[in-house]
Amino acid sequence: MDSRIFEQWEANAEDYAVLVDGKGTPHHQKILNPCVERLLGDVQGKRLLDAGCGEGYLSRYYAQRGAVVVGVDISEKMIDICKQRSKEQGSEFFVGDICCLDFIQDSSFDLALCNLVLLNVPCFEEALKGFFRVLRFKGLLVFSVIHPAFNVFGPGRWELGGKCSDSGRRKGLYFVSDNYFDEKEYLIQWKTRVGAPFPKRFSFFHRTIGTYMKVLTRAGFRLIELEEPRPIDDDPFFERERRVPFFLVFKVEKFAR
Repeated sequence: MDSRIFEQWEANAEDYAVLVDGKGTPHHQKILNPCVERLLGDVQGKRLLDAGCGEGYLSRYYAQRGAVVVGVDISEKMIDICKQRSKEQGSEFFVGDICCLDFIQDSSFDLALCNLVLLNVPCFEEALKGFFRVLRFKGLLVFSVIHPAFNVFGPGRWELGGKCSDSGRRKGLYFVSDNYFDEKEYLIQWKTRVGAPFPKRFSFFHRTIGTYMKVLTRAGFRLIELEEPRPIDDDPFFERERRVPFFLVFKVEKFAR
């Protein structure tokens, strides 16, 4: 992994953990996480790799539902937070590079979860090859990204109007997307819950849907489902996300041996 990626997540670990708040942001809770849970299915008794686990809220969630969870993250601070928050669950956490999973045995997991991580790493193909190796035959990988065609952390943006009294957010007038085929890195400045900038900008790597599919196929995976999840209720906060999909979620199977 590029050392810059490690430096970004290590510097931003504590602010990120506060932002996620042990359960995910509203976008996670109301749009992404329910979709991911449905695609993973019953995890009881299954070995699950949480690749790029962050502060570990999904690791804890699936451990509570009976999975045997191993979490991996490049940030030492993130893994320290995971261990502190998961002491009583028996999950294991390791500092590691998801683009080089050599410390994990072949065919040792039933499921792999990579939630909003692959869009932040330059070594996408290497990561998929690693997931393929550590999954058992017909094991499942579920991973999510910001929707490439409507990528607000890449070549897309909302044209915004005035603030909506119901949601407190500015109303989306229309979405602007351009240079979709220009696959490159974007450096994005996030803000904390109180509006202060994170210590370092995050790298986001824009890729087309076609690129995701080609690399998945080369790695030996077969697509099972492709989801563009919508908000689960009528919360006015998500008026924009009911019009344009925010996330894209893949469920793929290790098909080749």
